[in-house]
Amino acid sequence: MSKCMNGNESMKDVIISLLQKNRYNTFLKNMVVLKCECGFSEKITYYDFLSSGEFEIGQTIQTISPFISESIHNETIRVTPLNLSRDCPSCKNKITEMFPISLENLIPILQMQPPDPIMYG
Repeated sequence: MSKCMNGNESMKDVIISLLQKNRYNTFLKNMVVLKCECGFSEKITYYDFLSSGEFEIGQTIQTISPFISESIHNETIRVTPLNLSRDCPSCKNKITEMFPISLENLIPILQMQPPDPIMYG
């Protein structure tokens, strides 16, 4: 069990390190809405969601890909959710939200280099 926790902690460190290197990645400006049962609502950027370090790496599951390929009809893919858990500033209840994309899709996005400013300036 502790090996899993250490693996998740090191993956969390990888995500935070990639965020610091690519903090101006346009993708990270997208917003996620945190909503509480009491009515409190807050929009935060993907960057803020992840850079706070308050997220947890969920349990990896295998599922059927929602995308249809010409040659593969039931492709099994791995999906690891990222969950944010934070206390509501209004009522102090836990707000839990899932990040919109999986760990497997997030890492390549964070590893991409920005476009060449001379070419796309």
